[in-house]
Amino acid sequence: MEITLTSPERVVLRETLEKAIKDMLMEIANTDNRKMRLGLKEREEILITILAKLPVEVHIAA
Repeated sequence: MEITLTSPERVVLRETLEKAIKDMLMEIANTDNRKMRLGLKEREEILITILAKLPVEVHIAA
């Protein structure tokens, strides 16, 4: 599957993924259930993989 995103859409998606990963780290740290923690870590890895596929937006000040 291929998705074409505009520059603003990429920025919002990147920010959303970064926040989700940060929140996921907190949730992992606060989870006592081993099975749940493993599931959260797997989800975190998927989010990181998706984030790595997004091009970094470079803004040059004029």
